[in-house]
Amino acid sequence: MLREKLKDILYYNERVNYKTKRLEKLTKKIKSDAKFTDVVKMRNSHTLVDDTIRLQHQKYSRGDDLAEFKVHLEAVLEYRGWQKKYADLLPKNEQKNRIGWEEIREDYLENWLEWLSFAYCLDMGSRYYQQVFQLMGNQGLDALFDNVAVKMGVSSREVSNTLLFKKRFKKLYAVIEAEPEQRPKLMSIYLDAWYELYGSPDLHLMDTNTYVGYWCWEAALIVKLYGIDDSSFIDHEYYPKDLVHWQKGK
Repeated sequence: MLREKLKDILYYNERVNYKTKRLEKLTKKIKSDAKFTDVVKMRNSHTLVDDTIRLQHQKYSRGDDLAEFKVHLEAVLEYRGWQKKYADLLPKNEQKNRIGWEEIREDYLENWLEWLSFAYCLDMGSRYYQQVFQLMGNQGLDALFDNVAVKMGVSSREVSNTLLFKKRFKKLYAVIEAEPEQRPKLMSIYLDAWYELYGSPDLHLMDTNTYVGYWCWEAALIVKLYGIDDSSFIDHEYYPKDLVHWQKGK
């Protein structure tokens, strides 16, 4: 059953099929195409990570069984490992080419939080989380990301006092800084502000295939991770409640 109502099932079937075929084609190319340089393989591996995360987004909107998403999460981890492997193979004078694909940026952090939301809510386990944060790196740079990492079990991580993307994530960071009894109200405030903070893209109004549903994935992560009572905002239009309340074996 569709979780997102602005598009119909045929639209999502088309987007999922397209993304699945694109992933299969690119994976085969990276594995077999000897013409690809290491820098190209690094970039294409980065694309595989992003596209697999987007595939999960599409499938969530379509209403797919969340238990089936674990295979995608394993794939994301593998592809991110490929990205690092090919980056490490670059000669010393080309190592600078990896920076733009690894250094924390606002859009990267959005993707990483989405990845972590699925991973934590679907209970991928501490070993998985440790591997993810090791591959992501960027420790000691952003207070939100560092605090999430520590809460997910990376206790030795250096934690920054600086929020890099204040306009985008200040309201979310306020949730984790607050006393537990204040967190539901602050999360509700963040959800209300989310669409504008996300850039008010209005993708659903465009005659393109870019729209795949508006979901505040980072809210799911923080709610689950910090044990926040979501009863006051559980039906918020941007809150992925099915992900938060997924239970193994059900």
